[in-house]
Amino acid sequence: MRSATLKGLAIHNADEAGSFAGPDYKYGWGLLNVEKAAACITAAISSNNASTSEHLIYENTLSNGQSFSTTIVASGKLPLAATISWTDPKGTVETGNMLNNPAKKLVNDLDIRITKGASIFLPWVLNPASPALSASRGDNITDNVERINVDSTIPGEVYTIIVTHKGNLQRGQQAYSLLISGSGGTAYCTSAPISNTGARIDSVVLGTLIYQNPAGCTSYTNAT
Repeated sequence: MRSATLKGLAIHNADEAGSFAGPDYKYGWGLLNVEKAAACITAAISSNNASTSEHLIYENTLSNGQSFSTTIVASGKLPLAATISWTDPKGTVETGNMLNNPAKKLVNDLDIRITKGASIFLPWVLNPASPALSASRGDNITDNVERINVDSTIPGEVYTIIVTHKGNLQRGQQAYSLLISGSGGTAYCTSAPISNTGARIDSVVLGTLIYQNPAGCTSYTNAT
């Protein structure tokens, strides 16, 4: 296991602490939960990241100009969350103004996004200029770990997780770890009117006949 994976597991599965959702400067990412982290490893590794697994763990390498994306179906059993973590190359060593220097030190800036249709979910960010404020969602340009929590997911809906990078990657590539929870659902089909020929009556709702879909995907109302 990469050190970035271990770090990602701790952050990804941490229990919330503090007065606000997300990270803060007092409690960090929250309280370590080894049981949840172990469950994450067990599900992902034993299933080899199967589409039915509630947790997924990827150890990938991103090259200059590349992106990585994967789709998952929300299960509704766990909140949908995704975390990336990487061991960033060392930055420039400062010889002056070293105390509480707010200058950015991130060398390789990776980004994670979750999308569903036109909706884009962003990672947590903190404002070091106002440390008492709660975390917000935005473009994280400071940390070598980014986590996204989707507040409300629809079981059966398909979500896409995308990993990209800004600028040029030092050494031309960057290894990273990606952790996902809340996957493993079954995609649902949209209801639509069909002919009732050959279909059996499944139920009656307020006088409307509901017919069993012959394909077994979902139920349909009669077209008349």
